Amino acid sequence: MKDEKKIYKYYDGSGNAYIIKYKEKIFIEYIPIKPTFSSSGFYNGGNYVKKEISKAKFNKIMSIINEGLSNKESHIKNRVKMSGMITIQEKNKEKTCILSPNSKILIIIEKQLQDLIKS
Repeated sequence: MKDEKKIYKYYDGSGNAYIIKYKEKIFIEYIPIKPTFSSSGFYNGGNYVKKEISKAKFNKIMSIINEGLSNKESHIKNRVKMSGMITIQEKNKEKTCILSPNSKILIIIEKQLQDLIKS
């Protein structure tokens, strides 16, 4: 499968990272920002999570992430506070886009990712 060699990363508006890897099984990893690395010095992104997700959940989040990549109207040039960033790594290639704060697709992606790590 072509997705097996890719690593999908999403950084939310606070700097928390969501990493999705497909290697025989599909895993999502949530790496929260800690207060010492937050812009306020106080924000805590919560607890680290790594868990397996189903193929159906993977397909759903990939569909939404791909929509974010193709929705050029929601892209901005520079990463600013509360923006989101999608990165897809494949071998020596990397594709990245930055989503505008409060854009509809950013809100959808972040809700879906939160649901994945909480379910």
